[in-house]
Amino acid sequence: MMLRKTVLVNALSLAFGTAALTMAVVQPAMAQSNASGTVYGRVAPGSATAVVLKNLDTNQTRTTAVDASGAFSATSLPVGRYSATLMNGATTGATTNLEVLVGQGVEAVFGGGVQTVQVSGRRSRIDMTSANNGATFTARELDKLPIARSVEAIVQLAPNTTRGDPTYSAGASIGGGGASENAYYINGFPVTNPLSQLGGFELPFGAIAQAQVLTGGYGAEFGRSVGGVVNITTKSGTNTWEVGGLISTTPKDWRAHYKDMYYSNTGVFPATDGTLRIRRENNTREQTQYSAYVGGPLIKDTLFGFVALEQTEDEVSGVYNGRTALTNASNGWRDYQTTTQRYYIKLDWNITDNHRLEYTGIGDLPKTNTQYRSYDYVTRAVGSKVNSSTHEEYGPFNPNGGQANILRYVGNITDDLTVNALYGKSRARHIYTPAGYDPTIAQVTASPENQVAGLNYTGGQPFSTNQPYNGAQDNVISKRLDLEYKLGSHKLRAGLDNNSMSSLNAGDALAGGALWTYLKTDPSKPLAVAGGTVPALAGRGALASQGYYVSKTLTSTVSNAYAGQDAQYIEDQWQITPKLLVTGGIRREGFYNANQDGTKYIEMKNQIAPRLSAVWDANGDNSMKVFGSAGRYTLQMPTVIALRGANGSLNTTQYFTYTGTDSHGAPTGITAITNPLSANNELGQAKDPKTVAALDMKPSYQDEITLGFEKAYSPSLNFGVKATYRTLKSTIDDFCDARVFEKYAAQHNIDTSNWGGFSCASFNPGEANDFLVDYAGTGKNYTRVHLSKEDLGFDKAKRTYAALDFFAEHPFRDGWYGKVNYTLGRSKGNTEGQTLSDTTNAQPDVAATQTWDYKELMQYSDGLLPNDRRHQIKAFGFYEVTPQITVGGFLTLASGRPRSCSGTNPTTIGTDYNYNSASHYCFGVTGDKNVPSPRGTVGRLPWEKTLDLNAAWRPTFLPGLSLKVDVYNVLNDQTAQKVVERYNTNNARYALYESVLAYTAPRAFKFTAEFNKKF
Repeated sequence: MMLRKTVLVNALSLAFGTAALTMAVVQPAMAQSNASGTVYGRVAPGSATAVVLKNLDTNQTRTTAVDASGAFSATSLPVGRYSATLMNGATTGATTNLEVLVGQGVEAVFGGGVQTVQVSGRRSRIDMTSANNGATFTARELDKLPIARSVEAIVQLAPNTTRGDPTYSAGASIGGGGASENAYYINGFPVTNPLSQLGGFELPFGAIAQAQVLTGGYGAEFGRSVGGVVNITTKSGTNTWEVGGLISTTPKDWRAHYKDMYYSNTGVFPATDGTLRIRRENNTREQTQYSAYVGGPLIKDTLFGFVALEQTEDEVSGVYNGRTALTNASNGWRDYQTTTQRYYIKLDWNITDNHRLEYTGIGDLPKTNTQYRSYDYVTRAVGSKVNSSTHEEYGPFNPNGGQANILRYVGNITDDLTVNALYGKSRARHIYTPAGYDPTIAQVTASPENQVAGLNYTGGQPFSTNQPYNGAQDNVISKRLDLEYKLGSHKLRAGLDNNSMSSLNAGDALAGGALWTYLKTDPSKPLAVAGGTVPALAGRGALASQGYYVSKTLTSTVSNAYAGQDAQYIEDQWQITPKLLVTGGIRREGFYNANQDGTKYIEMKNQIAPRLSAVWDANGDNSMKVFGSAGRYTLQMPTVIALRGANGSLNTTQYFTYTGTDSHGAPTGITAITNPLSANNELGQAKDPKTVAALDMKPSYQDEITLGFEKAYSPSLNFGVKATYRTLKSTIDDFCDARVFEKYAAQHNIDTSNWGGFSCASFNPGEANDFLVDYAGTGKNYTRVHLSKEDLGFDKAKRTYAALDFFAEHPFRDGWYGKVNYTLGRSKGNTEGQTLSDTTNAQPDVAATQTWDYKELMQYSDGLLPNDRRHQIKAFGFYEVTPQITVGGFLTLASGRPRSCSGTNPTTIGTDYNYNSASHYCFGVTGDKNVPSPRGTVGRLPWEKTLDLNAAWRPTFLPGLSLKVDVYNVLNDQTAQKVVERYNTNNARYALYESVLAYTAPRAFKFTAEFNKKF
């Protein structure tokens, strides 16, 4: 569906239309890849016939023609340093040096004036080829800034970004989006977590060449995001051999004490109000990182290799439970050690100057070992005995990572036609092995009165909780093709891609796979049990005739889930006038989710996403850019939704007689006296795929419009402002309200005596939906049930993000670089999107949250959302004090998170749809006295104030050596990032209300020694 014309679109048209009244230098439209960049420019007509672009590191050379007007452009260039030389026939002319940035256009300027790009720093003019919003950072800049060596830390440098909820495993809020609503790429390959969409792969930090964070305004090339795009381009080998290594340590003795957590003063719980809840002052954390790399020419000018290795060791010890926990004698203290090994391999084969083949291999391999011991809050004593321990890989601590292999081909078929093709696979295997856990030994429980004298009822399985499946696996296969063609004043782009994903054996199951429960009853009478009847036991053996029998319970959500995505796009960048560049494109996306049998239950075939942007070179000299964009962006569903929404859970109990027990307490001589019984028909079979999702759903999609300008005021100062408005038009979640289907059946005189009932189904909240319902219970005779928005009882799903971004930048000049961003923003609505951060532990069921389960949960839900930050200031930069000493800093000042209160809806007490403390009602002495508490109206958490600084020394007596110290959170401002918003549960107040759940990390020092050598 095309975007409707709005007042803002008209304003854009008026602003850009004025450009047609002026004439200046033509800036050719540039086609850009998500793993390369573009060089463009213009010289006096007739002064040159071609421009030769030479990569200063590999000698790869591209020659591009200069047209009759003097304009030239070259696309799909690998990022890096280049020389650009004018040619007039065989005569060599002026030369300039520049740096190609990922996804951007760089102007080559010859002769007088300030060069567009300095090889050692930032360009001082403006990129006139794109209306993208966000920021791009080079390896040199990242090395000089005091940030953690991670992609997530880079994201926080960009405007319009906020850290995700601290209880989520990964992800950030970009442009008001949820933490699962971003897309992550490495060299054009999608590395977003397929199971949850929370974050993505990391790689050795030193392998990053450039990092692009797109917060909006991006063209038809990108999709599958209503948040932002994180686009990483990696380093390659050159004609110069180089080696290097790094060791850094963040010692525990140089880390400030963690702030203790206290119970809030509720005024209701004198035993705990204001008292210590979790002691953290004795907690410790120490991190050590080692990395090394080597790169160079395997065949000079032709074949290059680059290999990087990194290992990070993170050791954390501290109190695990609260002061009042009943299990402190067994697991009150926790030690865990995470070792993350990462590798990166890059091979670049310049087959010719016009054809290049790349191979990228990535490994992100985290492993965590955890031990639990006793802790005494009174004496502070930590037990010496390890009571339990686990080993995990890609587990709850570090769910992201895996291994990927990527092939990419770039062919400059002609000066006008470029082809990009990519094929890649990734795999992540999840390992979870508690110490002493034998998955073949079932659990055993037997009350004394149900035991036969002389038999063994002591089980060999020490674990009683459900365990993640050991060996679960996530797989992604991605294929992509992009074409770029120059046609006069038009640059045409078209492309297609396809991603297929599988999550195998996701979920968890009973430890040991089963639970044997020993029982005793009157042998002369049958016994009613859930799902059926146990017959009379008399005459079924000696023990059975005495009433002894045993049940075997199986519980599991372990299953497979599948998903697929495909897209095609076409885009035209048209230089309408010498000053006005308009880019128009359209993207078609489709996606599906399939259950454990591979049957599709959600399928979106043709989602149309138009994109339009314009750039006006106001002064005709690249010194002032007025730009704007309007577009639609859609979002797919993660594979995890199948586990609860479409797959069959297993929850059965089967009854047996027995004659004895073995050494593990399991029964011997068993004879089945019932089939497997399940009260809810949970026999492991997939749910009916026709009934678990509404028909003809819309995808989650969002409309966005931006308008702004950038001004190169002088070679030493750029500044600008940008306005962004985003509105979520539709979302997908699940709802679980059987009342509407029961009402429909009653109104239409439908017999429901054989109906199995309604559990949950995915739908479009706040809209009319159609469902197939098997009222007849036959699996064949479905009733199409149309439910209006009023029938379902939900308001339209709403989420708006509005922001004004101001920036001032001092390009790298005179030995220093600096940039300040200020964002005035608001994120408001009745849904966060696919995620739900309001709960104490942010709900991990992405796109299947409790938000829309019942209409009563959504009352008073419209308000400021958790990712809202009214004011944000981000300032960063570095200064070369001397050729040997550099200092850097990063300052973040941000308004605190909006606070809400959740409690019991008094109208739902005693009903089947009462979720206790999940409603926007609070402040009653008891739950039935609660009053409305609209979302985001309880104030805000304190401002976040974080200052990070560093200093590096490169001694002259040993070239290549760098010694650096980073100080994070210099002021040690440990700000509350999240508090408990749960007020009560039905009639009981909650003692943890407003207690802090997460603080900003305390001050820490990191010491680094690095050596790099070229030869």
